Amino acid sequence: MKKILIHIVFFSLLAVNSVLAASKSHSDSHSDDKDIKTEHLVEATLLFDEIYDIDISEGHFRVSVEILMAWEGETEKFLNKFGDTIIHGSKMEEFMEGIWYPEFFVSNAENPRVTHYKTLDVIGKKYELFERFEADLSIDGDMKGYPFGTLDLFMDVAAYSGNVNKMIFKPVEVLIGHHDAHHRVIKGNWVETKKFLEQEKRTSLNHGGKEKFSYLISHVNVAHNPSTAIGKILFPLFTIIIISLIVNYINITYSERLRSQITLLLIIPALKFALEKDIPTTSYVNFTDGLFILASALVFSGVLITAYANNVRGTNNTVKIKKVERLGKIIVPTLAGIFLIILIFSTIIN
Repeated sequence: MKKILIHIVFFSLLAVNSVLAASKSHSDSHSDDKDIKTEHLVEATLLFDEIYDIDISEGHFRVSVEILMAWEGETEKFLNKFGDTIIHGSKMEEFMEGIWYPEFFVSNAENPRVTHYKTLDVIGKKYELFERFEADLSIDGDMKGYPFGTLDLFMDVAAYSGNVNKMIFKPVEVLIGHHDAHHRVIKGNWVETKKFLEQEKRTSLNHGGKEKFSYLISHVNVAHNPSTAIGKILFPLFTIIIISLIVNYINITYSERLRSQITLLLIIPALKFALEKDIPTTSYVNFTDGLFILASALVFSGVLITAYANNVRGTNNTVKIKKVERLGKIIVPTLAGIFLIILIFSTIIN
């Protein structure tokens, strides 16, 4: 009985502690909101309907986005005129001329966003401004470990209808598609790994260049589907590398080895051409580029060594033949392994 009572007391204390912690964090969040000295704290939620045309080579992608911004205001004006109706079009534009509302631009957009539609509503004591738009966004297409690693698809929403004294974005949530939509939001051979929403204060040349404005920044980190990367890129390349090494160990004539290495040498550019759409053209050497370079160098060295060995064989110089055999069977595979390790450390791990 005592043990039961002790367990009840213990779990009761845990429950009380968790409630207190939750209430404390809740009050802390409210106190944080109160500590922010701004006229309008704009709660912002972002939803990506489509993320497509992700191009590492050009450093851009396209999005179709929904944004919902909520802030406290004199909602009586709206309720007296429209009641609980959601307004849009000319009605909304005419009404919004008489109130303050958050205005923004997408700072990493390659051209002005294209707005599909806007609506204005009142929930409680807050205005809710909804907008759906599409934009072409620029990104830092740094993915040295391609097809491994992650790519940060970010979008910078910058306020301009007032500095941080006038308005600050309060990040609420970033969503990938509607829960009841049955389609892939992120198009192509990409999968989402992480997403988050943050707010930053940045200076702008606007207002004399000294005042800070609020920026709402969304991050959607994506990675290549590993199974596709292995099947389309890594497996063919490693197959070429392994076959090129094995040719030096099997019991065939030097002329047959030479034909095999030349065939592999011709396959490599054909494979590169076949994967042209899948492999980005970057200013740096990524992991896939490094593998192609390694495979080409390995097979080309195999062609040279085999051709030289074929000539040496005619001189009946057994010492030279042994040296050439050791070069092809020991030194070249060792160097290939060393360069592969260097490639992995310089691209994937770093």
